[in-house]
Amino acid sequence: MYQKKLLWLLCATILSSQPAFAEEAAKVETTTPPAMKAAMPEQKAGGLTLDAAIAKALAQSPRLQGFGSGVAAAKGEQRQAGAWMNPEVGIQAENVAGQGAYKGFDSAEVTYGVSQEFSIGGKISARENIAGKGVEIATLEQQAAALDVIRDVTTAYAEAVAAEENVRLATEQKELAEDVLKSVSVRVGAAAAPLMQKSRAEVERSTASIAQDKAARERAIALKNLAALMGEPAPVFTLDHTAFYAVTKPDAAALDEKLKANPDIVRLNTSLEQSKGRLDLEKANAIPDPRLNVGVRDFRGSGDQAFVVGVSLPIPVFNANQGNIAKARSEVSRAEQDNQQTTLNTSAELTQARERMENSYLQAETLKTEILPSADKAFRLAREGYGLGRFPYLEVLDAQRSLFGVKQQRIEALREFHSAKASVERLTAAHMGMIPNKGEQNEE
Repeated sequence: MYQKKLLWLLCATILSSQPAFAEEAAKVETTTPPAMKAAMPEQKAGGLTLDAAIAKALAQSPRLQGFGSGVAAAKGEQRQAGAWMNPEVGIQAENVAGQGAYKGFDSAEVTYGVSQEFSIGGKISARENIAGKGVEIATLEQQAAALDVIRDVTTAYAEAVAAEENVRLATEQKELAEDVLKSVSVRVGAAAAPLMQKSRAEVERSTASIAQDKAARERAIALKNLAALMGEPAPVFTLDHTAFYAVTKPDAAALDEKLKANPDIVRLNTSLEQSKGRLDLEKANAIPDPRLNVGVRDFRGSGDQAFVVGVSLPIPVFNANQGNIAKARSEVSRAEQDNQQTTLNTSAELTQARERMENSYLQAETLKTEILPSADKAFRLAREGYGLGRFPYLEVLDAQRSLFGVKQQRIEALREFHSAKASVERLTAAHMGMIPNKGEQNEE
């Protein structure tokens, strides 16, 4: 097929060098639709930018507000972790309602006392350490959620722009199909072409109309998805297409090192430290907490009073907390294995996203600089040659489909580039600076 295209492209180029053919080609060129004079017009600047869309999503996303509540809950748990046990107030009466001298309350001994349990063995500090790690984990989860929002908005934004570009391309293709149908109809009417060519042109126009309707529906879906991510009920904005085409060669240097800044990876290490803190707490819980009792005893019979002091200490005979210690130790081991596996999976995911980004960039640039100009020139020459009776209509149709196929491939390559880039930036936490207050939550 490529040999065939090159053959008629070469023939058309040779014919165009002849004076008579060049003169006729100039006449045909004046009837070419303006949309076909540019290989890929890149338009629509001045609308909603990607940064503005991300800012709206970060400010209005209900999902992020939920994670903010999680941070506040973790801080509440942290405050509670350092609290002491409440003291207990007790009243105890002895030698009451008896017989003889102990009848009634005359010989009663009433004790008013306070008891307090003291946590020893570093239990409070262990609980505070666990709760502090909980706050860090909640904050990291909020940051990860914000980065997810940035990635999703970036991907949805690229898909919406690509959908709008596909609508523009489908409209261009439909206009061209209608223009070609007019040219074919003129030739068929002049008996310079068979009627079958007109039927083919009519089918091509109908196909282009269906493709335009499909592209318009896909655009509506893409815009609705973007609006939902921004926290808006309906898309009431126009998009800036400038950044969609302004792609630069990706810099893949030191991406694996940047992976360490990923909140998910940091959270894994923090979760491991929290698991170790729980193990320390369970070991501390094996040491019983003493209870101190202090009070005053009132002797009703003599009217005297005396202090009462006592200490009680549980004996860890039946319960030394060995089961909870073993459980906490196993959870530490499981956390270590999970961390290792998740780190490997994330690194592999980064490699895949990086390869996708580099491949789509090379594809988009090749289509722009090499394939698209050739396809555009081939279609122009085929159409000019058809107008002069040099080529059959099938050559025009084939060149037309090839041209728009290349344009659609470039749009898809650019969409894939932005999607892959968003994944790479998410995995390397490249947009941490865009997150307001870095996940901090105001305390109520």
